[in-house]
Amino acid sequence: MNVPRTDEPPVTREVNGRTWTLPVESLTSLVNRNKIASSSSSFDWCSLSTKPHNHIQLPTSMTSQPASSDRKRIDYLKSLGSIRERCQQVFNLTVDQDQLEFWSVDQSTLPSIVDFCSYLISRDYGANYQSIPPHGRWRHFLANERDRISPLLEQWSADSSVDQVEKGRRLVDLFVVAVLMDAGAGDEWKFVEPLEQSCSTSSNANESLDQGIGRSEGLAVGTLHAFKRGIFSSDPQRPHQVDPIALSSLTPSKVAEFMQSKPGNQMVGLEGRSNLLQKLGGLLSNGSKYFPAQEPNSQSRPGNLIDSILSHPNVHPLPRAVMRGEISVSIDVLWEVIIDQKQGLGSIWPQEGREPIDGEFIGDVWTCEALNRVKKDGGHVPFHKLSQWLTYSLIEVLEKTLKWVITGSEKMTGLPEYRNGGLLIDFQYLQPKPIAFIKSLGLPETDLSSFSLMETLPPLPASHPAIVEWRALTVIALDRIKDSINQKLELSNSPQALSLPQVLEAATWKGGREIAKIKRAKDAGSSAGPPIKVISDGTVF
Repeated sequence: MNVPRTDEPPVTREVNGRTWTLPVESLTSLVNRNKIASSSSSFDWCSLSTKPHNHIQLPTSMTSQPASSDRKRIDYLKSLGSIRERCQQVFNLTVDQDQLEFWSVDQSTLPSIVDFCSYLISRDYGANYQSIPPHGRWRHFLANERDRISPLLEQWSADSSVDQVEKGRRLVDLFVVAVLMDAGAGDEWKFVEPLEQSCSTSSNANESLDQGIGRSEGLAVGTLHAFKRGIFSSDPQRPHQVDPIALSSLTPSKVAEFMQSKPGNQMVGLEGRSNLLQKLGGLLSNGSKYFPAQEPNSQSRPGNLIDSILSHPNVHPLPRAVMRGEISVSIDVLWEVIIDQKQGLGSIWPQEGREPIDGEFIGDVWTCEALNRVKKDGGHVPFHKLSQWLTYSLIEVLEKTLKWVITGSEKMTGLPEYRNGGLLIDFQYLQPKPIAFIKSLGLPETDLSSFSLMETLPPLPASHPAIVEWRALTVIALDRIKDSINQKLELSNSPQALSLPQVLEAATWKGGREIAKIKRAKDAGSSAGPPIKVISDGTVF
């Protein structure tokens, strides 16, 4: 079925005093499930006031490569600023005579996406926009309405030897491995949480536990239980830490064991996850400056990045006249730890399947052939999706546990992954060019009217030019959706204006998952994958 185009009249619903018009064909099950009271007033689904965004002409200083030297080009592609700039250049090609090879953009569908996302926000948060949390791994530890982090913090608080900084180190330890474990797990896999370790706040918790927890939430909960059992620590006296000795021993079979992966409940990407954890162990064992051991004969831990940042020359307490003496940390300082390819977390990303840039492998950076044809600069487009996901997640840990103030985080972008990107395809904002897909894969040119991303195409690797274009378009579309949601909710000039991390959490990522379920789930109790199949090795998606 197509969303939101339908010949059936829309169904109008009212939530928290606002009227929403929802397409019958795609959203009836969603409306019924949430038992939203009907309203007699209505408006046309596609007649919203959201204005289409026109071609943005970037200043010359932004569109030109920052320098001709190889070193400066690599540094540029590793920077946060390069992600949005290069993706914008790809997006501009869709306006300039439809120059992308695999996708066209139908900007007339943007209001439909904005209305759907705004509906989700109103359904889940009402008008209490300040209660919307940022997008981060913390949310996944709250699966099935159960707080699993607070009891851990309370347990540590009862130990007089654990100060606030050590609590922060331990949470960073947990969140780093949880993010490395967080890539597509497949439609089949679920984690069944041990009942005796559960403290329910939900009336249907036992039922949810019996059914298991899938996808990102299941990966988070499974990682948390492994962390609590000391799987990531080699010191029985300090089980709640992550150290290189334990990480280096985590083979795919061991990961499969503690994540309950087996025939009939198979997790995809086990080897990729295991490799990432082992590489993290190797990084920590090599004495990285970003993870300094804090005691004689102690081991480096991911959480030691707190100590490294505190010693950074550009990190200072804010004047008490401004705040309360909190530590102010530039996003660039944290990003350096995460993206550095020699001593930072950037060194753990695999080289296999990646292309070197000026002789170096720098992670989640790919060639966009359409951009290269126009710019003739190599066409490199950085995404750094997992690095940004880790950064978003660590920002929340550092701000909540240590009361740090992270500045400059607006440099970060929306995450170019299959939920955010799938939302755009499912609402026909991004429309495939069938002939380009077929020719790129050497498939027979049959009746194009029967072309389907799901049925016609095999799973595509991250390096495929269609996936590169899709991800670049997603980054810029997310910015536009955020601005349009704020406009629709009349928040654009308000202190309550939604940030990009809030929109990712409450609207686009959730919206991508929900529309996928509406369109492709086998039954009401199952989830569904994206509208295009991608190869996941656990290191990109």
